[in-house]
Amino acid sequence: MGKEHRMDKLRYGILGTARIIDRFVGAVRESEFGEITAIASRDMEKARLRAEKLAIKKYYGSYEDLLNDSEIDIVYIPTINHMHYANAKEALLLGKHVVCEKPMTLTKKDTEELFRLAAEKHLFLMEAQKSVFLPITREAMEIIGAGKIGKLHLLDYTISIPKIRFKWFYDKASGGGTLLGSGSYILSHAREMLHEDFVAYNALATIGKTGVDTQCTFHLKSKSGVLVSGRITTLLKTKSEARIYGERGCITIKDFWKARTMTLDLYEGERRILEFPAEYEMVYEVNHINDCIRKGLLISPIMDRETSVTIAEVVENMMKSF
Repeated sequence: MGKEHRMDKLRYGILGTARIIDRFVGAVRESEFGEITAIASRDMEKARLRAEKLAIKKYYGSYEDLLNDSEIDIVYIPTINHMHYANAKEALLLGKHVVCEKPMTLTKKDTEELFRLAAEKHLFLMEAQKSVFLPITREAMEIIGAGKIGKLHLLDYTISIPKIRFKWFYDKASGGGTLLGSGSYILSHAREMLHEDFVAYNALATIGKTGVDTQCTFHLKSKSGVLVSGRITTLLKTKSEARIYGERGCITIKDFWKARTMTLDLYEGERRILEFPAEYEMVYEVNHINDCIRKGLLISPIMDRETSVTIAEVVENMMKSF
């Protein structure tokens, strides 16, 4: 068991000022047992401005200063992809629980090392994958588990995010590109739907001028023979959605990684639209994290070590074929 917190609130520190932190801060404040304690940047002025905008009382001009703050229990890491490993490792070494944005690291080896270190330090570690905690996702799993759409045979995913303006996205050394940027959304969601390992996979990509994949497609086969297809593009605008096909019907989830609605179509004619509105879609993930830590767990029973290591391995191997 990890160190169990009996305090009323878990105190979060944020390592970085990426745009995603606005939603994460809102989710923590909406959660039952979380609060935002501090934020850090490599630039003191940037940290101050973000702290003021988000009404965070403490801010630091270095990551190290935040990690040495004894009033912080857990660190959220939304830094550039290639920095995740070093940032998470330092946080664990300094005794902080860690939630790291996807992808946790750029390699299977580094992902395994972080989990080994977390276990040695008796600290909680989880890759942030909000889609698997959404009520829409849990509802879809219940529908599938009840046999409503029959035996699954095909999962089809599309992510379209045109005109990405982050400079690091176009830098291979920074962990840029579509597969590293968004592939884990598809892989984690599909693995949660199927609760099976992938036994075969392949990938193709369009490589841009800077050497990173600006769009990619990939296919996987699960142990029971279900096929999973994924498409990610920054070159055009199309529907972003997941389609889960069974013998009796189909589930369609628009923007599945942050979904509030889902459509169930049965081939016999029935159609249902289910809605789970939320101001901050990350709140379900945050509530899960808080619950795990308060129970003294080191690993999430949903977004677990095996899932993160598997995703890292699959992505790493797919990228070798580009």
